[in-house]
Amino acid sequence: MNRREWLKCVSALAVGTVAAPTLLAAFDAYATAQTPGTSLQFFTQPQISLISAVVDIIIPRSDTPGAVEAGVPRFIDQMFANVYAKADQERYMSAMAAFDKAGGKPFLQLSDAQRKALVTKLHAEALADPKDTATALAASFVLMNKKLAMTGFFLSQPGCTEVLQYSAVPGAYHADIPLAQAGNGRAWAVETVLMF
Repeated sequence: MNRREWLKCVSALAVGTVAAPTLLAAFDAYATAQTPGTSLQFFTQPQISLISAVVDIIIPRSDTPGAVEAGVPRFIDQMFANVYAKADQERYMSAMAAFDKAGGKPFLQLSDAQRKALVTKLHAEALADPKDTATALAASFVLMNKKLAMTGFFLSQPGCTEVLQYSAVPGAYHADIPLAQAGNGRAWAVETVLMF
């Protein structure tokens, strides 16, 4: 083993040591969220209703289950109860309060079209890196939920098996074939661009 290979191995071990507990906590949060009869651990019912409405806009039901059907709101609840630090919890709650006021009235009182328009607008503002204002805090809520929704959804059974390709036992290697002939006709998650 030469020096370069040794450094790669040591670096991989260091990254694995840091990342493994967080990844295991995320898996545990998802497993707990899928357990029937699990009560809310961190959020109140009105808060989880707001989160459910937002993640349903981010990953709606189509020919595959959406984020709500995959249990993402319960996953987010478990993540905040068991994984996130106190400072992150407080930041999220502040962002949620700003988001709920961003539409002029409570988010759940808006029509479906108004909800989608608000989430789309704030998502664009968050990506444009706005200044530190109340709008920026509301926009950060959308980005935080987008990250959590995608993590929870792609840890779920529908996300792994119906949206992404899944091959429990990979078969032969066939190079350069059309996407329609590969697996279930869906791409691997190589790029996470979300269009509302």
